[in-house]
Amino acid sequence: MDNTPLSDTAAPSDSTIMFPTGLVGCESWKRFLLLVDDEEELPVAVLRCLDDPDVELMVTDPNLALPEYRVDLSEADRALMQLAEDEQPQLFCTLSIDQDGSVTANLLGPLAINARARRGKQLVLADSQYSSRHLVARVSVNDTCSDEGGSCSS
Repeated sequence: MDNTPLSDTAAPSDSTIMFPTGLVGCESWKRFLLLVDDEEELPVAVLRCLDDPDVELMVTDPNLALPEYRVDLSEADRALMQLAEDEQPQLFCTLSIDQDGSVTANLLGPLAINARARRGKQLVLADSQYSSRHLVARVSVNDTCSDEGGSCSS
């Protein structure tokens, strides 16, 4: 995997993305790098935790899992991420691969990131029809990696 952080032309030289409140259930996980593999054809990136070197989360655009996916941000969420009035965050959902080869997306706990300010927040969509285990695909169990990092699931 290419360890080049995902960036846009306005990104600061420090590509660390800060989640000031951490992730749900893992409040100490605050600093991340978003890594993409330019040679990979799948629309998946890795969110690497700098606070716990064993934690790497597979993430993707939730609209690829569910095209009509939408979230509403509170003013407090927008302020935490330093989003301008007309600015929208980049959304990601975490992916899990079950032992049976099911690939699922957590649509209840999306990650919203302000790429300009390099600040993010994990949202909790409690009053939602979305699932934390939305089936995305099935893969051959032989193709999956059994080494899972971290003890928290986001």
